[in-house]
Amino acid sequence: MATLEVYNNQTEELISDDLLERFAHCGNLAIPLALQHPAHDGGVLVDLDEVEISIVSDEVIAQVHQDFMDIPGATDVITFEHGEIVISAETARNYAADYGNSVEKELMLYIIHGLLHLAGHEDADPQEREVMEGIQARILAQVWGGNK
Repeated sequence: MATLEVYNNQTEELISDDLLERFAHCGNLAIPLALQHPAHDGGVLVDLDEVEISIVSDEVIAQVHQDFMDIPGATDVITFEHGEIVISAETARNYAADYGNSVEKELMLYIIHGLLHLAGHEDADPQEREVMEGIQARILAQVWGGNK
């Protein structure tokens, strides 16, 4: 089973080493839960040895978004089949305020979202997105608890 590593590659949002360790711990708890809910062909998560989470700025994720998906602008999460998940701390901060979450909880949600993509889930279709969001909410409650 894959192990998860989390790296803070931005300075816009303060993320302590303790928080990075908590993300890694909770992310490692989330991997088997994501594997229990595969979609389509089951994705690549089952075959990965490592999943790497890179927390970056909006500027960096916007460049990744453009370079790899030919879509301009920042986004929340980009998942690559080789096991890298790129997450924007600034976008997490903005959405956290909109949804009444802490930035930390929003970032954890993005980690789980990326893991579910690696487990074969897609969110382009509204019905598939609804299923994916339900699974990620259940996993978030299990690994993150009631923490805002």
